[in-house]
Amino acid sequence: MLYGPMTGISNYTFHVVRALLEETAAYRLRGFVGIGWRDIDLAAIRNMAASDESEDYSGSHVHGSFSERIARIPIRLAYRFSHARLTRLFYTTTYRSSFAATVRAERLDFFHAFNFRAPSFPGVPVLPVIYDLSTFRHPEYHPADRVAWLAPLGDIVARAPLVQTISEFSKREIVDLFGYPADQIFVAPPAAAPVFVPKGVSRTSHDLQPLGLKGGHYFLGVGTLEPRKNIATLVRAYAQLKPTARAQCPLVIVGGKGWGDLKLPDQVDALRSDGSLRLLGRISNRQLRSLYEGARLLLMPSFYEGFGMPIVEALACGTPVAYSSDSAMEEIAGSLGHAVSAHDIDAWSDLLRQALSGSEHLDPTLRRMRIMRARTFDWNRSAALVLRAYDHLTHL
Repeated sequence: MLYGPMTGISNYTFHVVRALLEETAAYRLRGFVGIGWRDIDLAAIRNMAASDESEDYSGSHVHGSFSERIARIPIRLAYRFSHARLTRLFYTTTYRSSFAATVRAERLDFFHAFNFRAPSFPGVPVLPVIYDLSTFRHPEYHPADRVAWLAPLGDIVARAPLVQTISEFSKREIVDLFGYPADQIFVAPPAAAPVFVPKGVSRTSHDLQPLGLKGGHYFLGVGTLEPRKNIATLVRAYAQLKPTARAQCPLVIVGGKGWGDLKLPDQVDALRSDGSLRLLGRISNRQLRSLYEGARLLLMPSFYEGFGMPIVEALACGTPVAYSSDSAMEEIAGSLGHAVSAHDIDAWSDLLRQALSGSEHLDPTLRRMRIMRARTFDWNRSAALVLRAYDHLTHL
């Protein structure tokens, strides 16, 4: 997971492993990369961090030794051609069979399954990381092969001595759906990467200028373009604003192409044509940071989230946030965000109008409070919890 696109699971894996290596040298970490096993050392991780935090939002790390670059080729190709089902099938089949053929020779003490489950049973205790259970709650929001891959998760969790997750919301889901003991689940939440900090009006304006945007004069949505993100509700709510309001404050959506039918409304073409709806795709971390800091309001109407990384990243930049009610995202913002039903288009429109008529995004006290709230999420604290789990697993 360390060499894929730096989103979602890869982002979490990268930062937890980095913090683990910075906290202790008590464990030798080995990872299955491409089609073989490699030592994971702090120097390589820091090299990757320098690349990711300075430029590449997609996380396609290009640095490292020749052998490291060769090892990443299967992953990079699989990602580039992930839209092709046969390519995905070939890669996953090869990956899992190679893992099964080599894992016993590694003589592992335990296996940390950052991608929910191990590619095959490794013959040692497994610590699964469960980010969310949306494939069980809402299988219609996922590709069929992903649903099938995670279908045995209940049995895998039942055999696990401990389970790691990223929010209290997901912890409750694991207990409710699988009946797993709550006292054997620990929550190690993500945090904003170091790049996501406020840098001031001058820096932000400079970065926004090539995008044709002005600080405080756009709404922002961030996330992979797939059905679960509920972009359709956001666009419908935005389309209800008066043309003068849309001209004053365009809706900017950042995120790579995912899968499935987004069911976007008919107004999309007209909104894109007049410049009020802008789909930027993947962008650099530098631009994303500036987009966060300059946004009037970050909007996340997702149907389901295990955490909601854009919320903590936006808060870290001091930006107001709005998100779906009754979701994990409420844990992140506490009392500093706006919760709206994911299905209530009119309520989202009302929220946009309130943001246009108010100045919450400019209030220096609120901005400081948001930044402090984001700092309560810390990779080193999460890594300390993981280390405690490692100590437990080595003494089984």
